[in-house]
Amino acid sequence: MPCSARNSRQEAQTRIHWTRARAKAARATEREQVMNPNATTAIHSSSFTGSAFTARSRPDSEEDPIAGHHMRKLNAEIGLELGEEVTIVSEEWTRSLYANIVTETALDAYLASETSGYQEDQKRWTQLTTRPTEVSELYGPVAGIISDVVSHLGEPCREGVTREVVNSHTSTFKQPKYKDICPDLCIKATGPSFERGSSDYIEGVGYSNVASLIDVHLDGHFDDLDQAVQMGFYSRQIYLRQPNRNFVRSLVVTENSVRMLHYDRSGFYLTPLINIHRNPRTFIRLILGLSSPNETTLGFDTSIQWKLDPATGAKIAGTIETMDSTGQSNVYDLNMDRPPFSRGHILGRGTTCWHATHHTTGAEVVIKDAWRPASKVSECDLLNAAQGLDGVVQMISFQDQCAETSAYRPPGFVLGGFESRIKSRTVMRSYGKSIQYFTSRHQTISALRDALAGHRSLRAAGILHRDVSLQNILLGLPDAPPGVRGILIDLDMACWTWDLSRLRAETGLGTRRFQSVAVLQNFELTLPPKHDHLDDLESFFHVLCNLVLLFEGPGVRSKEMDQWLAKCETLEDPTQAGLIKAGFLIRSWPVAPWWGEACRKLFRSFKAIVNNIAGEKHSIQQGSESMTPEEQRDALEAMVEDTEDIYDKVIELFDDALAAIEKEDATSNSTPTGNSAGPVVASEKPKTIASLKRRSTDEHPDAPPTKRLSPPPIAHAPSPEKLPSPEVRPQAPLPRLRRTGRSLHPVVASDKPKATASLKRRSTSEHPDAPPPKRLSPPPITHAASPETLPAPEVRPEAPLPRLRRSGRRIPIADPTPTLAPPAGSLPKLIAIRKEAEPKRSVPSKARANPRKRTQDTRPKASPPKAVRRSARLNRA
Repeated sequence: MPCSARNSRQEAQTRIHWTRARAKAARATEREQVMNPNATTAIHSSSFTGSAFTARSRPDSEEDPIAGHHMRKLNAEIGLELGEEVTIVSEEWTRSLYANIVTETALDAYLASETSGYQEDQKRWTQLTTRPTEVSELYGPVAGIISDVVSHLGEPCREGVTREVVNSHTSTFKQPKYKDICPDLCIKATGPSFERGSSDYIEGVGYSNVASLIDVHLDGHFDDLDQAVQMGFYSRQIYLRQPNRNFVRSLVVTENSVRMLHYDRSGFYLTPLINIHRNPRTFIRLILGLSSPNETTLGFDTSIQWKLDPATGAKIAGTIETMDSTGQSNVYDLNMDRPPFSRGHILGRGTTCWHATHHTTGAEVVIKDAWRPASKVSECDLLNAAQGLDGVVQMISFQDQCAETSAYRPPGFVLGGFESRIKSRTVMRSYGKSIQYFTSRHQTISALRDALAGHRSLRAAGILHRDVSLQNILLGLPDAPPGVRGILIDLDMACWTWDLSRLRAETGLGTRRFQSVAVLQNFELTLPPKHDHLDDLESFFHVLCNLVLLFEGPGVRSKEMDQWLAKCETLEDPTQAGLIKAGFLIRSWPVAPWWGEACRKLFRSFKAIVNNIAGEKHSIQQGSESMTPEEQRDALEAMVEDTEDIYDKVIELFDDALAAIEKEDATSNSTPTGNSAGPVVASEKPKTIASLKRRSTDEHPDAPPTKRLSPPPIAHAPSPEKLPSPEVRPQAPLPRLRRTGRSLHPVVASDKPKATASLKRRSTSEHPDAPPPKRLSPPPITHAASPETLPAPEVRPEAPLPRLRRSGRRIPIADPTPTLAPPAGSLPKLIAIRKEAEPKRSVPSKARANPRKRTQDTRPKASPPKAVRRSARLNRA
């Protein structure tokens, strides 16, 4: 039978329950003793510091700033999970725990042998120092005793199975700064459930290939709760890397005592400190039990088996066996490409999901192992009622009573608020990943919408989920039709809606991050109301918040928002967490730009609905002064009955958002990303200029294009013979001259008309000599035609003169030759045409010091026809 620490022979174990208040008092007392050594106190054996790292630190060692902070935070989290109570079972049950693992005859023979190192007459292990001053004096002797026991009395191992004792302090640590928080000794193991991995804390040893762990201490230098938290850290790592564990056991050894610590899904317990010198047989049995080659004895579920690679020691294949309702066995092949999902906690449901394939049909399935309280209804009944509902997980088979935590404890164990948990195995259809692994907006919102519709269908079938969270909503299969684009899973917390007593009794259910404000604040009420569908509806809203506020895009999380949303998870007091949630609903939060206006509108509208519900519930809770607890509970439950149409309103919001997202996506996909200008082919038809901005229809063809864009390719122009006669060709405007502050560059006219594209607007009434728009590069200059190819004056069309650009460089002008002069008689006609087309010009203002700066009052006027003057100079020469 379990006993409290009122064990008459163990003065150090005077309690079962260790509260945090006592721990704080002990720390305060220790500080006072340091400040005043002469002070006396009744609390003298406690050293709880909230961190096992500090408890294990050497007196002369300095805390690593990274490792120390990390471990304090981690051990505080584990301590919060394990609770304040330390339960110690009886010594009589401890002695009988592994009674059949070795015979009494074998024990007597071994203890009588000289190789054991045990002296029967002195009742002592001679390897251990009587009064060690440092714990390091015990590492080697304790490791030697355990190794000798395993090699001489251990059960023979079959092929591929080994057990070896490893002393961490004689090995090389992978992370030296964490050596003080690593196990002192371990039982290194090989076999079907162990593998060598990359998580080794010393060379060749990690939490994935250890059968059990052993810590070594000096008597009186550790506390029960401190040690429970430290070994709880080890156990959590083992659970994560050995997911088919049902329980984990470890040892603590001192120079005089041994203690076993047990961890499973219902909690933990400790055995009393047993004197290893006076009880060597119990000591040996504990060693053999924790190093057994039988994996069931170690706490493994042997219905899950793996095959290992002999060269690397890694798991390469595996199988899992299940039983259907008829008792027929089914074996599934584990999908090694998808590792099992396991919750990172010791206590609770311990959900583990395996991805597998049926060995004959090839159908992909998900197999879920979970530990439910023995007093709770089986998930199988709820899944049967949910068969055929869209948006809800569909069951294939169910196996109950796979294991029970009460079997790992003494008969009639009731201490510490213990509640036995039962392991069940459910085979379900395979779906996509969690909704947090979305790839598009439409996929995310449609999955959340269909899961919400599935929740409504569950409620219509008489089931309330009560644990809506980001992890419990899966994406549908690729190209899934509407209705199954999102799947609501995990009915472990679900309950029948007609079971009013259970709905009222089980308060505070769900994942803290997604719980409603009312669920958190119900702890303040004397008679809390039942968990209702409005609480789940608010949980759906918090899932939406953890998508559109937390994720800035697929796989991109906002660190600041993640810290804000996780605030309520770190608080022990649910009422304080409820206040944070209430403040969250009041504040205005920016939706990440990636989600677009449709999701922002959905978030605001959904938030308004949830905020109104939370405010109405809060007003009833605050009016408790004028109502009795029964009246207050009835008022809260009556309010829920008036919100039967709430699902239609919320689902309509999601449908509108999906329609808007489709429209936004269609608009963005139809928007061109760029324009490419193809070659412009010369034609007798009027040319259509491709431009993004308006351009004048009478702009001269030789005008330079605007800057910063390359001109389109210039096509071949027709020969002069194909040009129209002067009588029918319209008068073309003369070229424009541009004042730039640089010397003018003559542009030789080509016999090929140029096709240009402009990106700037130009007036149709603008004078041809007005400066062109700035900031665009000129088109490439083509080769000039030779004088021989120029037509005669009588038939040559009156082509416009070339434009000259003023640059910052001076280009030397070659000596004119008579061959460049036009035929006689053409110059007067050319000048006359120029004079007729030349507008009246005014003298530029001399007040302008910088010709580059143009204002409305001092605008530079057009320059005189220098091209004509230059042509005249050439003729005179």
